[in-house]
Amino acid sequence: MRIPYNVGRWVRGANHYGRQRLIDYLLNAPDSALWLVGTRRMGKTSLLRQLELLTSAPESSYVPLFWDLQGCQTPRDLSDELFFTLEDAAGRFADQGIDVTAFAGQDTLIILRTLTRALHERHKKLLLLIDEAEVLIDVARAEPAWVARLRRALQDNRLRTVMTSTQLLAQLNPLSSQWATSPFLFGFTLANLSKLEDEAARALVRQTQSEQPVAAADGIVDDILVHSNGQPYLIQYLCQRLFESNGTCGGHLRPIAESDLVIDHILAGFFQIDFQHLTRTERRLLLTVADLTIAKESELLTALSDLSPHRIRKFLYGLERLGYLRQVFGQWAVGNEFLRRWVTDHYDTLRLQMDAAIDDGLHETLLDVGYSAEMRFLRDEIARVEAAIADLEAALAEAVGDGRVRLLAQIEHLAAELARLRRQLASIALDSAG
Repeated sequence: MRIPYNVGRWVRGANHYGRQRLIDYLLNAPDSALWLVGTRRMGKTSLLRQLELLTSAPESSYVPLFWDLQGCQTPRDLSDELFFTLEDAAGRFADQGIDVTAFAGQDTLIILRTLTRALHERHKKLLLLIDEAEVLIDVARAEPAWVARLRRALQDNRLRTVMTSTQLLAQLNPLSSQWATSPFLFGFTLANLSKLEDEAARALVRQTQSEQPVAAADGIVDDILVHSNGQPYLIQYLCQRLFESNGTCGGHLRPIAESDLVIDHILAGFFQIDFQHLTRTERRLLLTVADLTIAKESELLTALSDLSPHRIRKFLYGLERLGYLRQVFGQWAVGNEFLRRWVTDHYDTLRLQMDAAIDDGLHETLLDVGYSAEMRFLRDEIARVEAAIADLEAALAEAVGDGRVRLLAQIEHLAAELARLRRQLASIALDSAG
C-alpha cells in the first residue's frame, strides 16, 4: 500500500478533512467579502478547492471560480490568469449561457463585472475564490488606482469573494491609505484558518474517509496531535514518517521516535517565512514563550510591561488562532513541537530579527475585526444549536420507541456541541482574565 498522506499538495473531496463549520460560515455569512488568513501549509488552497467542489453542483446558488494569483506581477498578468481560469471552468459557465471565450484579452475588472451581472440575472451568484492574494501588494505599489477599482469589484454584494493569504497582506492597507476611498482591506470580514478540530484531526490521522483506513492505537494518535497541535500539514508530515505498509492489507502507524521530530530544510524554510510575517510584538511574545517553555500569563505581562494587558491578550489571541502559540492547562506554549524546536535552535538569531514589515497598530486593528467576527459567529452558532435542542426536546415529548431513542441521541450530540461552543467563546474573551 502506498503512503496515503498528502504532504505539500492541495486536496479536496474525500481527502479533505474537517472545516465544515468554517465552510458553512464562508458560504453563508452576511458579509459577502471575506479574507481568510492562515500560515503557509495550514490548508488555504485546499479549503478553496473544497468550496469549489461543494458549490459546483447545478442546484447550487453559486457558480465558483478559483483564481490563483501566484506569479502575477501586473494587472495584465492578473487578467490573463483570470481568463485561463475561466477557460478551465468553461463548462460550468456554459451551463449558465456564458461563453467565456468572449473574455479573451479583456481586463479583470470588465470580466468580473460582466460575470457578476450575467449570473445575477440568472439568479446565481459568482463565488470568487482568490488564492495567494499577497501578489496584490506589489501590484498596488505600481498600479494603486487599478487595485482600488479591483477592491470595489470584489466587494460587490452580487458576488461572494473568499480571499486567502498570510497576514502579510495587511501591508495593502498602508499602501492604500491615501486613496479617496477606504483602504483595500476595509470591508473584508477577517476569519482565521486555525488548526483542525479534534474529531477531524483524528480522522485525518486514521484516514477514515479513505478506502483503506490506517490503523493507529489511541495513544499514538494522541501523541501525533500533541506534537502537531492539529495542524493538517504537520499531522501528515509526521504520519508520513510513521506509516508502515501491511502490503495489500493497508497500513498502520508506529510510535513516534526522536528521529521523527527532526526538521527538514523545507519545513525550516516555512518557519522562517512564518516568523517574518509576524509583527514586532508577536515576535517578542513568541520568543518569550519559547524562552520560558511554559509561560504563565502573568510572566508575559511582566516581560511586555510596556504594553497593556488587554493588548497583550489580543496579540496572544491572534497568535493562537494562527498556530504560533497554544494554551496548555491555562498557560502558554509554542504552537507545536516542530516550531518549538526550530525557535529554540535559532533563538539567538531570531532575537536579532525584530524589524517587522507589518505595523503593530495596523495588525491590532485587523485583530479587532477578526475577533469581533469570531465572537459574533460563535454567539450565532450557540443560538442556532440552542434552538435546535429546543425543537428536539419538543418533539421528544410526543416520541415513543426507537424514535425517542434517536431524538435522545441527537439531543446528547447537540448538547456536547453546545458545551464546546460555550467553552470556545469563554476561552477567547479578551478581558476574562481581568
